[in-house]
Amino acid sequence: MTKLLVTGASGLLGRAVVAAFKQQAQFQVVAAAFSRANAGDYRLDLTDSKAVDACLAEVQPDMIIHCAAERRPDVSEQNPEAALNLNVQASADLAHAAQRHNVWLLYVSTDYVFDGQRGNYAESDLPNPVNFYGQSKWQGEQVVQTVSDDFAILRLPILYGQVERVDESAVLVLLNQLNHLSQQHIDNWAIRSPTSTADIAQAILQLASHKANQTPVHGIYHFSARERMTKYDMLLTLAKLVGKPSEHILPADAPNDSAKRPRDCSLLCQRLEALNIRSDVDFVQGATDALTQSSQALAAIGLQLTNAEGA
Repeated sequence: MTKLLVTGASGLLGRAVVAAFKQQAQFQVVAAAFSRANAGDYRLDLTDSKAVDACLAEVQPDMIIHCAAERRPDVSEQNPEAALNLNVQASADLAHAAQRHNVWLLYVSTDYVFDGQRGNYAESDLPNPVNFYGQSKWQGEQVVQTVSDDFAILRLPILYGQVERVDESAVLVLLNQLNHLSQQHIDNWAIRSPTSTADIAQAILQLASHKANQTPVHGIYHFSARERMTKYDMLLTLAKLVGKPSEHILPADAPNDSAKRPRDCSLLCQRLEALNIRSDVDFVQGATDALTQSSQALAAIGLQLTNAEGA
């Protein structure tokens, strides 16, 4: 049996990863979290290097899936020190501890390491982030790669999935706009690839299974859904799923975020496709599943899933 430690296990992606691995008899999962740790989680402050080393000595995992991060670009811009502490320094400490304890590490990164000037970025393309969040994740990638060539990096686009609150997802938080009857201008400028956390978890599971079976898994990988949409496109689809009118939702054809965003940082996923790992979940299907699993979060903002077909 392969023992797996998942950091950020109480977060949007971490929950999906833990759930996917717990369904597999081949893996034993230890869920690590901190500020939102649940009963049964290993409470781990990743910014405490001694606590990190003690965790690995106690748990003795074979693999680490490092999901924990400050993932919000605007928050990272406003509090860069906190973003660096978690995305860079804590990742460096975890990587060094993993190397000392002979543990394989998968570092979860972002498409925001690219400048978005052309899209279709391959794993070999040179990052050039345009905001502090992207810069911090790029620095995290570099420190992880410096520690060990055996470690892996998985870059992901904008995420959605089962949520406890809609603001956990930069996609599902858009639902709040449906409760305002006044005109709402939603980003129709940046091209994104909204990707289901459940879909990503299955890809990570397949990668970890390859590693557990002695197949080399190292370097940079990309995983992304195939559809490319703006947030305006996403919200119109979500409006249909929850049966809400969207006539007051208007496209904003220029960026309006406080932190600079790339225009199109869509990913090519060639290395995973070579392993026969690819996304086959379209946005309507994935969003329907996510909203079905998030009924309490929807109810908290006065919404419910009413149209599972998205028509």
